[in-house]
Amino acid sequence: MNETPNTRMAELFNAMVGAYETWAEPLSARLSKVALGRTTVSAGDSVLDIGAGTGALSLQAAALGASVTAIDLSSAMVARLNQRLAPYPECKALVMDGEALTFEDSTFAAAFSILSTTLFSNWSAGLDEAVRVVRPGGWLGIVHWANPEGADIFTILSRALKQLPLPAGSPDAPKLTALMSAHELRAALETRRCEVKEVERLDAPSPLPPPESFMDTLDPIYSTFPTYRLLDEAMRGELRVLLAQEARRWVEEDVPAGRTAKVHLALARRSSRRMLDASLNDS
Repeated sequence: MNETPNTRMAELFNAMVGAYETWAEPLSARLSKVALGRTTVSAGDSVLDIGAGTGALSLQAAALGASVTAIDLSSAMVARLNQRLAPYPECKALVMDGEALTFEDSTFAAAFSILSTTLFSNWSAGLDEAVRVVRPGGWLGIVHWANPEGADIFTILSRALKQLPLPAGSPDAPKLTALMSAHELRAALETRRCEVKEVERLDAPSPLPPPESFMDTLDPIYSTFPTYRLLDEAMRGELRVLLAQEARRWVEEDVPAGRTAKVHLALARRSSRRMLDASLNDS
């Protein structure tokens, strides 16, 4: 089988399930609680969790009595989530590409994307699909980063990489560019004939491992970045020291100053009107 960017990313996520559940899921769980709490999702509702990871939103929706279908590209994430959903027989997790959902139109009462759909290589297609599978009047909940680096651990990595003597032209941690403002996120949903109820900026600090084990603990997550993966042993040794220093500085200076990550939470209802062809309006 030919490797695509999506299959390569799935392989990288397969290798990080434990680290993801420990260090990424706590933030996603906090954001999921806010998103769910501002909708009318309740027992018996059909809910789609797109890019579900290890199940931050799925598990909370299942506990409400919703019938949850979770999808993720990573087979290892899906296997772990199915283990955790075992107490909820009406819920399941499936391996599926969020840019090409296999569900019929208007299948779900609600669809949520907690830091996933808007990070797809083709986020426009991902949003199209999310809206398509929600019933008219149903809920869409989208959480996206409001700062270019994303999570705190990636800002710390970016700072450390900038101090390494990397070859000319080597990128540091990737930066996000699409949908970074509340206006852009609102417009992307309104273009898809959604009635946006709110877009709110929220603080999104992440839990951090101890500085002395920072790099080794987060290695499975950092390995998603090509520059990190290509470092030789000498460079990795230098980066380990730099990451410990930057992690301490983050805790001592940035956290007290409120410079932790931010997200936008957008909540909308799908209109009963026919969607416009959003691809004509996105770039």
